[in-house]
Amino acid sequence: MAYIYKSFKKFKDDVLSKGIYDILKALIVSLILLLPSRRIPYVKEIIQTRYSISIYWILISSVLLISITTLVISYLFKKKIRNVVNDNYTDELTGLKNHKALNEYLNNKIIDSKSKNESLSIILIDIDDFKKINTEVGFNVADQLLKKVGELLGNDKRATDETFRFFNRGDEFLVVAAETSLSQAYQAAERKRKMIQKNLFLIERNIYNLTVCCGITELKKDDDFITITNRVTEALNEAKKTSGKNDTKSIA
Repeated sequence: MAYIYKSFKKFKDDVLSKGIYDILKALIVSLILLLPSRRIPYVKEIIQTRYSISIYWILISSVLLISITTLVISYLFKKKIRNVVNDNYTDELTGLKNHKALNEYLNNKIIDSKSKNESLSIILIDIDDFKKINTEVGFNVADQLLKKVGELLGNDKRATDETFRFFNRGDEFLVVAAETSLSQAYQAAERKRKMIQKNLFLIERNIYNLTVCCGITELKKDDDFITITNRVTEALNEAKKTSGKNDTKSIA
């Protein structure tokens, strides 16, 4: 990713710097040629003719055109870089941010929450018996179910929440809930769990019902990415031990 960004930046800087250099060089040369001078009668004669205003307009138009072109090129390069970054951090199936994006985002949130002494909780959500679903309905339908669950979770969030697909080929989703205590995160997880349980998933004229288990934990002072995600996984595993699953557990 860093290599792609550096390549685009180098190319953009090279193009822009060369363009600016050419513009300045053309302006300086033009001004030297157009400046009235008693020592250069020919130049003086040209400037004093009725065509001089046209020459100035041609120069101004050229500079404006080159400047606009430079700005457009710069904008297109920045847009291209944004698209590459978005593609690199987006899960292709669900449209949610992927594990790479989660790693960067959660690490930043951990640092930020500790520095501001704010609460931070995470919710790990796993579809119950998804391997069995894969076997019974096939990978294509299972992928569509994953996509629909991802859409539900992506739409059900507060301004302080961000939802990720935990692993690229898994059926787990992780919600990073900033400025959120463990009890508040528990309420949010229960809302999401019940929402999925009540939802009817229509795929290829068939209706499917799904349930999920949720694990929750809150950031501790000595936590890092690994310790907090390991603990939320433990909480999820406790929920999955419940008879019939479809449960939420938290570990402080």
